[in-house]
Amino acid sequence: MKIQVTLLLVAFLLGVTILGCQDIKDQVRNKEVVINKKDVKKFKTELESLNEKNDVKVKINNSSRIVYAKEQDVLNLKNGIVLFGWPSCPWFRNAIEPLLQFAAREHATIYFLNIKDIRDKKELKKGKVVTIDTGSVGYNAILKKFHDILNPYKTLQIDSIKRISSPTVLFIENGKAVFKVASTVISQKDAHVKLNAKQQKELIGRYQAYFTQEKK
Repeated sequence: MKIQVTLLLVAFLLGVTILGCQDIKDQVRNKEVVINKKDVKKFKTELESLNEKNDVKVKINNSSRIVYAKEQDVLNLKNGIVLFGWPSCPWFRNAIEPLLQFAAREHATIYFLNIKDIRDKKELKKGKVVTIDTGSVGYNAILKKFHDILNPYKTLQIDSIKRISSPTVLFIENGKAVFKVASTVISQKDAHVKLNAKQQKELIGRYQAYFTQEKK
């Protein structure tokens, strides 16, 4: 009898844990958010208007679950998925269709922050880091808040100094970034060559990993 009770208790606790995980991931999806059609139209125009002079041509679905965000929106976001980048970036253009396909499958909302003109700029001169542009206050606050999960400032080769690359996708739980997908896939060597179907599927899998695998 005691064994049965113990087994039932273990099963109950496991069930509660699983439900808890599912609940937070549902909150990260933000399914209930009503998408502003003006946001989608603006995003579609920004991306597709560059098709003629860009090697990576994209098509944005009119039903895309995209929301424009400001720095403070990202800082205040309790649960959600944030996309950092800008429309003319070839890596960003390669990632956007797979990301939006992923969002459609999960009925998840993607909060987009254009970081092109708000990032800081640093250079390494004679072994010292020199700041050329401090970047916006909001951007620096985002760097500080999500410091541990972000990639290092690549050209400086100093792990402790971070910068948000394009594209970077952060999955946020309870105000903390718990999962990140940066760039596209390892097999892509040239950003000006659009991902093939196999690579796009692989990239979708990278986003999907947040829902299907343990957090890293």
